[in-house]
Amino acid sequence: MSDHPANAARGEHELKLGKTCYVLRPSYAAISAAEAKTGHSLMALLRLADASDLSLAHLGVVVAELIRAGAGKGDDLTAGVNAERIAELIFEEGMPHVMARVTICLLDAASGGRTATGEMKPVAEMAIS
Repeated sequence: MSDHPANAARGEHELKLGKTCYVLRPSYAAISAAEAKTGHSLMALLRLADASDLSLAHLGVVVAELIRAGAGKGDDLTAGVNAERIAELIFEEGMPHVMARVTICLLDAASGGRTATGEMKPVAEMAIS
């Protein structure tokens, strides 16, 4: 459980599972771990999530990795979330809501404009002539 709300400027998203609101952060480490544990590339995970065809087990893995990346300093409980328990919470919450949030988070990761830690890069201002 997060003691800090998601910060959109840092590229974070919120996901409520049960009575807990988790911070999801699409960092390089989180995405790499999700790819390794699911056997799917980021683009494949994004396509599966967008088509609502991501298995419950894989959804639990992806969400757990994004939650770990979003854990605040000293929040060992959140940093150590269990993918199987997260999958159970997703099952209880309902997959469509979670799948939609994960799709947005994965799209953010795939579209660039982020640092490896998941923070959004500043957008260059356009000069108006």
